[in-house]
Amino acid sequence: MGFRINTNVAALNAKANSDLNSKSLDASLNRLSSGLRINSAADDASGMAIADSLRSQSNTLGQAISNGNDALGILQTADKAMDEQLKILDTIKTKATQAAQDGQSLKTRTMLQADINRLMEELDNIANTTSFNGKQLLSGNFTNQEFQIGSSSNQTVKASIGATQSSKIGVTRFETGSQSHSSGVVGLTIKNYNGVEDFKFQDVVISTSVGTGLGALAEEINKSSDQTGVRATFDVRTTGAYAIKAGNTSEDFTINGVVIGKIDYKDGDENGSLVSAINAVKDTTGVEASKDANGKLVLTSRDGRGIKITGEIGAGAGILNKENYGRLSLVKNDGRDIAIDGTGLSAIGMGKTDMISQTSVSLRESKGQIDANTADAMGFNAYQGGGKQVVVGYGGVKSYMEANGFSAGSGYSVNSGKNMSAALEGSVVFMSEVTSKAANAASVYTISTGSGFSAGSGNSQFAPLKTSAGNAVGTTKETSGVTTLKGAMAVMDIAETAIANLDQIRADIGSVQNQITSTINNITVTQVNVKSAESQIRDVDFASESANYSKANILAQSGSYAMAQANASGQNVLRLLQ
Repeated sequence: MGFRINTNVAALNAKANSDLNSKSLDASLNRLSSGLRINSAADDASGMAIADSLRSQSNTLGQAISNGNDALGILQTADKAMDEQLKILDTIKTKATQAAQDGQSLKTRTMLQADINRLMEELDNIANTTSFNGKQLLSGNFTNQEFQIGSSSNQTVKASIGATQSSKIGVTRFETGSQSHSSGVVGLTIKNYNGVEDFKFQDVVISTSVGTGLGALAEEINKSSDQTGVRATFDVRTTGAYAIKAGNTSEDFTINGVVIGKIDYKDGDENGSLVSAINAVKDTTGVEASKDANGKLVLTSRDGRGIKITGEIGAGAGILNKENYGRLSLVKNDGRDIAIDGTGLSAIGMGKTDMISQTSVSLRESKGQIDANTADAMGFNAYQGGGKQVVVGYGGVKSYMEANGFSAGSGYSVNSGKNMSAALEGSVVFMSEVTSKAANAASVYTISTGSGFSAGSGNSQFAPLKTSAGNAVGTTKETSGVTTLKGAMAVMDIAETAIANLDQIRADIGSVQNQITSTINNITVTQVNVKSAESQIRDVDFASESANYSKANILAQSGSYAMAQANASGQNVLRLLQ
């Protein structure tokens, strides 16, 4: 190799290598100081694009987790509010149960109702004021709300919270059949009890014998109430049309096949002879006698068998209907119609020609005065002589009158011109043939002075029949809530429905909470894995990079030494010139 001065190739090579080493050293120091393998696109163009995508996904998943936690906060707020509402409903049902016994007076029941009214106000207050970030939760407007819980759009969870005001919960279905005046065998079926199948009960005999009647049918229905959702009650009661007047029974006076015989009784049954005679055999007949607050005779079947009187009880007793099998009431803990079918349904007042009073009542509606139609559907209006006895399915007035002792020679024959006393006016309502439960109206004839009991005489009374809400004829308004025994039991049913409604709403949002919690757990794991994948690409491996740094540092130092030696090689030329 020759000696050159103008071009020091060795020094240039040393400089070039030193520049490369310097760049490597700078890059290594940059990675070690930032902790990142990729500090610019030039470090790894494709790797940077992938890492940026993963970082975006990870950040989005982090916000999705926050969204999910917000959703949990909303649902938990609603859940705790409903928990307090359930406590209120438990108290309402407890107070209704307390009122559902005749040891309570009207005064104490009124006080209990006042407590219930206040509790309902607080229940509504909770429903109307529970909110999250300004959004009402229990008013019924929080429906189909979406929470983004994924890294891409439309990856959402939907949540709805039902309304919990007293006007929206507790909607209970009540249906009560017409007064039954005929015996028979009933084969009852509840159609589509679970939305698909029918439920058929065992046949039940409706008669005056032990173990028969509406009581036996109610027992059969209630055995399966947990499956069908339908419960039954009955009211078999015959009430005189007016206060007891002096009179006597016949020698063959009989109740449910048991001969009681001749009894002389005074006005108001002053010495209790009539009531005592009937009650002396009540364990055999199943029929108990009493007087109501107006002095009328009341015959009650406690076990639900029918009440059939043969012979003569006497006009003074005011008993117009000598054969009575009562009224059956059905209750279902939702607002849906109770669809029934079967055979012999006229024996329970629910045949095709019978008018079934029906209504759906919410918790709030049990607070105010119960209108006549609703009261009838809830089973308040068993036949009471002072009201109007609805007689359904008779082709005309004449057949009914003659069937009940108003035949020729009785002094009250049809078209005889001699009418019943004014005390009976308006007490019996006759309805022309009704072909179906869905009929909109029917002619109604009322016994009135001078009418001769004839239909179409010009003195007949016509009134509409509201089959959708109950029978508008012969019913009376009732006081609110638990102020009556029947009302207290109805409030118990409604409160039970309200509790079931709230439990259903809580169960629904509980399911959504579990879904969101599982989603949060899943996307948390996903976020961790995405961050791990990004780290593999973007983050520096300090062990490897520190080795690279040491190498680059040594090479940089050796490069400086080599450049110094290359620059010193010119001294050899000077030696040649000495």
